[in-house]
This record gives sequence, structure tokens and C-alpha cells, in this order.
Amino acid sequence: MKSSLTLLLLFLSVGSLGAQTEKQRADSGRRSEFSVNQGRHTAKLILISRRFVPSAHTIVRTKDCLTIDGRRPIGTDCTVPGLEIASLRLFIDGKEVFIPRTLYSDCYSPPFAEGIQQGNSVALKFSDDLKGVFVFLAGGDGAGVYDAIWIIRKDGRHSRFTNSGGDCLFLNFDCSPDPR
Repeated sequence: MKSSLTLLLLFLSVGSLGAQTEKQRADSGRRSEFSVNQGRHTAKLILISRRFVPSAHTIVRTKDCLTIDGRRPIGTDCTVPGLEIASLRLFIDGKEVFIPRTLYSDCYSPPFAEGIQQGNSVALKFSDDLKGVFVFLAGGDGAGVYDAIWIIRKDGRHSRFTNSGGDCLFLNFDCSPDPR
């Protein structure tokens, strides 16, 4: 009787552990990786996007738009987004460089959803001194499209530039028309 009860408890705990692992996978979002090499130097970017859950944020409607967690959203055309960037991690020569959430937490509708051709939406380029990496991203959809450039430096002095409307195709590394 004791062994039957022990087996039943063991079976139930393993089953709930499997269900929890599956739920964690579903909540973790879509992982996208990009890399660049220059000489013996390498950089790898890991971006994780996930479904936007309005109840997990503070959304305030204003006269002309809305704010999410106190900031005007980029990539939404002032609507509640469907996707958000959950995590942005950069490794330069195998060492992770910390990127604060404030650099990307207001950028929505990232191009990492199922069916998006990622090579056309994200690019990496080393800085001339090889102490930093430029991350180029074309995000948003419809009227909310945007371009973002993050300059992630080994010393932690990061910068960000955004451009609404996607007028300059940063992924071509110039402002020439898109060849498509």
C-alpha cells in the first residue's frame, strides 16, 4: 500500500513538473539569434519577444496617445501592442554586456514573430574600435513602423536612436531605397 501511494505521488509530481516546464516554454516567447564576426572578434545578439499582456503593464490613455509604464510606446501607432521585446542580450567575444531594459522596453511590435524574415529586420556591425556593436532593428507594423539603432559598448556607455516611419533603411547601412 505504501509503495502504491509513493508511486502515485511520484507520478503526480512528475506530471505537474512537465506541465510547468511546457508553460514556461510557452511564456518565454520567441528566441532569435544574430551574430557578426570581424577578424577574431565575434558578437552574438539574443532577442526574445513575447505576447504583450496588458494586465502586466500600466497603460494610461492620454489626449493624443497613450503611455505604457510611463513611456510613449514606439511601434504601435498609439495602440496597445501585440508583441513586446522581453529580453535583449549581447555577447562580445563570449562575454555578456549588460543592457538595461530602459533601452528597449518601450519598443513594441518587434520583427521576431513567426513568419517574419529576420535577416531583413535586424543587423549587427562592430564599431571601428571593436569596443562596441551597432544593433540595427526595423520594427513595428502599419503606421507604427520604426527604425532603432542601439550602440552597445563594452564599457556600458550605451546609446539609442529611433526614427518613426522607417524612412531610412538602416539595414542597408545607408539611406538608399530598398532594393526589393
